[in-house]
Amino acid sequence: MSELVDMRVIGLLSSYLCHELVNPLNAVSNGIELLMDVGDDMRDETMSLIESSAHSMENRLNFFRMAYGWSGVANLGELTQVRDLTNSLLGEGRLSLEWPDENRNPSLQPGWGRMLMNLTVAAAEALPRGGLLVSGLDDAGAGVLLYVEARGEPARLKDATRPVYFEDVPVESLTVYQAHSYFTVKLAASLGGQIKVLEGEQGLVRFEARLR
Repeated sequence: MSELVDMRVIGLLSSYLCHELVNPLNAVSNGIELLMDVGDDMRDETMSLIESSAHSMENRLNFFRMAYGWSGVANLGELTQVRDLTNSLLGEGRLSLEWPDENRNPSLQPGWGRMLMNLTVAAAEALPRGGLLVSGLDDAGAGVLLYVEARGEPARLKDATRPVYFEDVPVESLTVYQAHSYFTVKLAASLGGQIKVLEGEQGLVRFEARLR
């Protein structure tokens, strides 16, 4: 199976990214329009909304530039970089994130940080009502085991993404809702590994990537 993605996957990922960016972009646009109509008493509140939305959009762009783009291969050499980018994306909502002890900041081989970021987004999708994401990495012989656990009620794989992790889904049948999962699986393959998803009985879904 080729580790390259075709034009359809590129188009689906583009649609996925637009979906991620459209809400904060609309909030900025609406805030600018509102500034034209509000009085001085509402101006500070409106500016705060614009600044918050612009900051959210910047965080999303910085994250996905590393998670999807080539920059994430060579420029993520430490776990703290991955942690900071991921916390900026996901840490302000209904999700809490737990990382290895800050005193332990292992160096990452090219592609490992990018892999961990994509695993985290996949795990976040398994917590539609919020919860806890626990990330880590362990030595695995000549390689590494990266993992992210989604803990919460209900923690579960979406019906749309489940086939991507357990079956060989044809590219021509992919939907935009499966694009990120498909890219994550292909990314693991390009790094000499594979994705494994383990579902517990008490609100736990664990995403693993064992890489060489």
